[in-house]
Amino acid sequence: MRRNRLFRTACALLFLGAVTAGSAGCVDQPTEHRLRANAFLRGGDAASALKEIDLGLEKKKDDPALLILKGKALFELDRMDDAKAAYGQAITAGRAAGIKEAGLAEAHLGLAMLASRQKDFPAARGHFEALVQINDKDATSHLNVARTCLELKDMPCAISHAEMAGKLRGNEESVLYTLGTIYLAADKPNEAELTFKHICEISPAAASCPYGVALVAAKMGDKTRALEQLREAVARKIPNPQQMAVEPWFLPFKDDPEFQAIVAKATSAPK
Repeated sequence: MRRNRLFRTACALLFLGAVTAGSAGCVDQPTEHRLRANAFLRGGDAASALKEIDLGLEKKKDDPALLILKGKALFELDRMDDAKAAYGQAITAGRAAGIKEAGLAEAHLGLAMLASRQKDFPAARGHFEALVQINDKDATSHLNVARTCLELKDMPCAISHAEMAGKLRGNEESVLYTLGTIYLAADKPNEAELTFKHICEISPAAASCPYGVALVAAKMGDKTRALEQLREAVARKIPNPQQMAVEPWFLPFKDDPEFQAIVAKATSAPK
């Protein structure tokens, strides 16, 4: 009874907006449940969100928006297989309803993130590529394709998408750093160093600039320069200093006292 009263009240409040839009109707029950579920998810209560979503799906079992929300809630609850099924059902139902792929972008993103977490990089790549097809000006999607291609050792793919991200957002530190690491993995140290140095041009205090140059020096076997650049990176307060100890390019230095001292200083520094 209370829920019905609340719904009638909501309808009354929305009446003016409905008339303005050319309709005297109110939100249907699946939409009402979706709005509540969204509120629960924003508040961090995925379990309550899932209950609302299931109530909505009882009224409209193939509602793509509800199914996408269900995937999100299940992901938050660490029910990965169920989340994957919900996102997949959302795409199937959406296509059957004639919804364009852009309207299903959140489902593709959810499936891509799930696949990445489960180390299923071919599947992740496919869904990230779908996002690029939806919006080829989205630098984040290009970077995500580049990262999955890097995991798959597909260097031409990784480079092309990372370079496209660089063209779209070439003045952002994170984009340039990712592009530099991909150049390095693709055995292009000169391009990598130029990219890392460009970070210093756009953000002179960025620690990722000397850190990236240190990676290049380490790859080239120049320990003296690598340690010099690492000291500079530490002085600029690198965000994740513990990464140095496990960085593949720095592994040849792991027993070097100078390297150990740099790592110790970085990891003991106050946050």
